[in-house]
Amino acid sequence: MPASSFVVPALAAVGAAMFFVWKPGVARSMLASPRALGFTVLIGILVLGLGWLLPRLGRGTVVTIVAQAVPVLIAFVVTVFPAYHNVAVNEAFPVASSATAVRSEGPALEQAAVVARGRLRGVDHRASGDVLLIRSVKGYIVRLQSLDVEPGPNYHVHVVPGAGRRSPDGGVHLSRLRGNKGNQNYPVPATFGLQRPFTVLIWCRAFAVPIAVATIG
Repeated sequence: MPASSFVVPALAAVGAAMFFVWKPGVARSMLASPRALGFTVLIGILVLGLGWLLPRLGRGTVVTIVAQAVPVLIAFVVTVFPAYHNVAVNEAFPVASSATAVRSEGPALEQAAVVARGRLRGVDHRASGDVLLIRSVKGYIVRLQSLDVEPGPNYHVHVVPGAGRRSPDGGVHLSRLRGNKGNQNYPVPATFGLQRPFTVLIWCRAFAVPIAVATIG
């Protein structure tokens, strides 16, 4: 295999090393994920395979390097770019219906009640914020308040029975995380009993790893 076929793999390795030094928690999380490791190995085999095959088919150095760069760029878009892409979503605190407010002779928009709360903590990722369990006339709502989570690909919010749970197994999916910063409301389906304690889990579906958890006791 010509030396030029190692240019892209070498640059990719240097870039990955710099990324892992900059975000060591994300690196630990990826190393613990069979899905992430499998994806990385697949990209590596594909890049090296193209570097071996294309010169033997008579393709020049430029064509080989460009072909090798394509899967590396795909890997970058899937894994690295989301880790630097912050999205802030701010939603108002839930309010009761105006009819309920009128019956109680309260203000036109009466705030719903906070019945429990927990503190969000990261799992190999930086994370902070409060998790509020809110009772409204339409049911229960999980509110992520002052949320600030290290960004990444394909985050989802789950509620899972038990304290400190790091897997969505046995829980209920609420929604895709709408933003890694801000204040957001996620209605809880009536099928979830809300027997305490339970865990509000932010889960990376792309690599099947936990991002942050909060126990509601």
